Amino acid sequence: MKRALPLVAATVLALGSCSSIETSQDFSPSMDFSRLQTFDWMPEPPRTRDTRVSNDLVDRRFKIALEEILETKGFRKLNSGRTDFRVGYHLTLDQEVDYQTLNTYWGGGWRYGGLYGPTVGTTTVQARAYTVGTLIIDVFDVESQELVWRGSGEGRVSDDDMSPEQRQRRVTEAVSRVLDRFPPNR
Repeated sequence: MKRALPLVAATVLALGSCSSIETSQDFSPSMDFSRLQTFDWMPEPPRTRDTRVSNDLVDRRFKIALEEILETKGFRKLNSGRTDFRVGYHLTLDQEVDYQTLNTYWGGGWRYGGLYGPTVGTTTVQARAYTVGTLIIDVFDVESQELVWRGSGEGRVSDDDMSPEQRQRRVTEAVSRVLDRFPPNR
């Protein structure tokens, strides 16, 4: 399980089922997003020590998804020359714990006036660890050299045993959810 987790968790940032992804966006209200037509990638950030999110397989899946979705929105990727905007993404995985408390009581009984007889009870607390994945997508305006749009998505990460094709579909779904409201006023 530990051996498979690094690739599975990050590539399936699909965050469980995509309907459970909580998304948000922020953008510069003064930006004229209608003038954006061409894009390229931000320079590669330094790799992190977390190989679950910082490896070539994960990077390739997210770049494929980002390019496909931006192109379906009418943007063109340029491999050379001056572009209108640059796009970059960042992934994080965090461990969270969910605690559930179960109280069990027996004995005694109810009557007019309250409880009677001896009552015995136990309390059981169960801790369930899970991984939360966060995908952040940034859009930088080349002309002003400023961040003009940021979208994020967060949800539980599924570590199901999936084929590479299924992982790509899940990544594409997650990216699509985050980019759903980009550009904000086009």
